[in-house]
Amino acid sequence: MKILFITFIDILNSLPQRSHHLIDYLKERYDLTVVFCRYDDLGVLKKQDGTTKYIGIPVKFASLFSPMTLYKRYLEIDSEKYDICIAQGPWAGVTAVELLKVGRVSFLAYEDIDYFPAFFEYEDIYNRTKYMEKYCIESSDITFSVNKKLIELRKNMTGITPYYIPNGVNYELFKGDKVKHNGTILVFSGSLEHWSGIEMPIKALPILRRELDVSIMILGRGRYEPDLRKLSKDYKVDDFVHFLGKVKYKDLPLYFKKADIGLCTLFPTELIKYSFPLKAVEYMAAGLPVIATDIGDLGKLIKENECGITIKYSIADFVEKTIDLIENHDKMSIYGQNGRNFAKSFEWEELFKKEMSIIFEKLDKRIKYN
Repeated sequence: MKILFITFIDILNSLPQRSHHLIDYLKERYDLTVVFCRYDDLGVLKKQDGTTKYIGIPVKFASLFSPMTLYKRYLEIDSEKYDICIAQGPWAGVTAVELLKVGRVSFLAYEDIDYFPAFFEYEDIYNRTKYMEKYCIESSDITFSVNKKLIELRKNMTGITPYYIPNGVNYELFKGDKVKHNGTILVFSGSLEHWSGIEMPIKALPILRRELDVSIMILGRGRYEPDLRKLSKDYKVDDFVHFLGKVKYKDLPLYFKKADIGLCTLFPTELIKYSFPLKAVEYMAAGLPVIATDIGDLGKLIKENECGITIKYSIADFVEKTIDLIENHDKMSIYGQNGRNFAKSFEWEELFKKEMSIIFEKLDKRIKYN
């Protein structure tokens, strides 16, 4: 079985995310070709790793809004035909749809991993991205969405109900005992962007520290990092906010073991409403109670499974509920264990096994009726 996986994500220069985990799953089981975008000037990358072929295509992100850009460059590099194509995001999706039209792929599965229009402020780009997403869903043989609210949105938009395959975690990787330390450490892991919402805990830290020995550990990089560093200095907590940079996925548990609470205080936007943050499930798998903004699937899951607390995106609510949580050790322990148990159902291997079984079921029906 030959599978083509196309993503707009630069898998060489991005934090570990769904794309990386899906590639790891597929390459162990199938004859796989991975096509991804490169946002540097280092040229085309072609690499063979066992039965897996990697093709990195250099593009300017803005050029991806011209639907044929990635498609034409790909055709210049790869002439193979594939049984299945899995495409992530609208920019990869429109390329995959063209390949389906010309018979270069026999079956197209679209992974709907975010509400991408919400990344853009300009109305024209917002609407163009929205149209591209709609086109990909309507043109694919099957669609998988990571968020139940996103599924409702797609159903209203297209009349098609995607299958639910959320983001997950390498569960066993996060096992292990906590490292003893002084004080309470709040950890944030992920991209440092405005929507990450980490500025609010930083602003709240001086208030927390009046009553408790609290610090924040930040894992990751992003465009908003300079602003966050300045913010911590302005609020005179730079000695207690530790920016540790990009961390390899396999090393995340080493840092989580030194922490007490996982932060998922995402800025409440349209983007976040339809997202499913990997960090939350990773915190849970590590036995960390989660503090999360009460929005979308995440807020509902945390409340229903009692694996943390949800807050309004406000300093006052964050401070009040964080102090209450830290001072209640039994509650922290229960939330941590509940999260650990809940995270078992989000093992990447099981999620992707389910996704592929649905794909093969659809393929078998097609073969049967053809």
